[in-house]
Amino acid sequence: MLLLSWSRVAVYETDGRFVRSFGEETLKCAWDITAVNDGRIMVVEMRGSCVHIFSEDGDYLGSFELQGRCVSPIIAFHQASEHVVIAGTEKSRTGPDLLRVELFTKDGEFVRSTQSPQIPEVGIYITRGMTVTKNGRIAVLLGEFDCNYKSKVLVI
Repeated sequence: MLLLSWSRVAVYETDGRFVRSFGEETLKCAWDITAVNDGRIMVVEMRGSCVHIFSEDGDYLGSFELQGRCVSPIIAFHQASEHVVIAGTEKSRTGPDLLRVELFTKDGEFVRSTQSPQIPEVGIYITRGMTVTKNGRIAVLLGEFDCNYKSKVLVI
């Protein structure tokens, strides 16, 4: 089991025994984490500028830059296509915030991206969770950043 804090990843056995931690030298504002089918672990930073890659033993392997500037990005891995999926809110200069979704190979090579306006009637502007279905559909949980915590799921 992997547990993420701001500046490290902690690894635990399924019975709760602590195994090790790593990332203290690299992670500054870690926001979300995913495991890749070859054992690598990817951590996206809160400011949405890059993804750090670690081996399953916690060795730092490198990083790759995101194409857009997302706020509070979330990360998932689609096993069938072996793509890393990153979704986050991107500020728009002309209208409502945008939901930006970027796809990368598991080696960090950019594949493509898409942007869609967020749902304006709900006032949504932050990503809260994401999953990728077996057939490649991306479901993103969007939520208001206020005390009401209204949420919507957008399926791409």
